[in-house]
Amino acid sequence: MKIKTPLVIMFEEEGTGNVLCHLHPSETCGDYRGYALLVSDLVRNVAKCFDVEEDQVWDWVDKERNKATTEIIRRQ
Repeated sequence: MKIKTPLVIMFEEEGTGNVLCHLHPSETCGDYRGYALLVSDLVRNVAKCFDVEEDQVWDWVDKERNKATTEIIRRQ
């Protein structure tokens, strides 16, 4: 698969185990609100992938929002 126009790419950096997040602003998504919709879609897909209720994933998202426990590195 070749990705020509990425929006968000998250991956584990080889050798360090760090999770990197590359954001690629796009006219298609517009501003932060369009990317918030992508996040919402991601939550729905995570729930489907792990066969759990969407609210279970949102609960974890809310916990993380209130007290960040991850150290995801943003790079462009």
